[in-house]
Amino acid sequence: MFAELLIIFTLYTITTCLGNLKSVFLSQQAIKPVYLTTFIDAVIFTYAFKLIANSTGYGYVLAFALGRIFGVFLADKLEKKLAIGLLEVNVYKHPEQGKILADRLRYAGYSVTTTIGYGFEGKHRLILSVILPRKQFSELKEIIEQDGIANMSVKTVTKTYGKVGSQTMIAGNN
Repeated sequence: MFAELLIIFTLYTITTCLGNLKSVFLSQQAIKPVYLTTFIDAVIFTYAFKLIANSTGYGYVLAFALGRIFGVFLADKLEKKLAIGLLEVNVYKHPEQGKILADRLRYAGYSVTTTIGYGFEGKHRLILSVILPRKQFSELKEIIEQDGIANMSVKTVTKTYGKVGSQTMIAGNN
């Protein structure tokens, strides 16, 4: 019985993890991995469902539920490790500080677009926009935080056209 419970737990961990990763791939418009994860998920889910349907007792339900929970946990860890997709980071600085930071980011290899904005009480602000792969975000954030106070917003980007992102990202797309 313990072996069956362990199998059910493991199968539902895998199927939940694959289902969550499939959602991540879809949201980032990475369609090719969706086909593979959907197929594997369907095969595993069907087998695991058969095991649950032919069993009795609360232990099986508990193994199912714990497998689902652990699958979500595992998918979250994998998604953070894979860091699929692009981000747009907008940094808001006083004009002089913004120019210095923009130049520092450009020197580090990032493509930075600056625009003038108006902050609280209409004060001039420089808005620095950077589009980069999610994997590079912690490196960018570290550079920005070295500059002092970091007022920024971060958004997910699903598609870009033209020359955007860091120089390493652009070189990788050629």
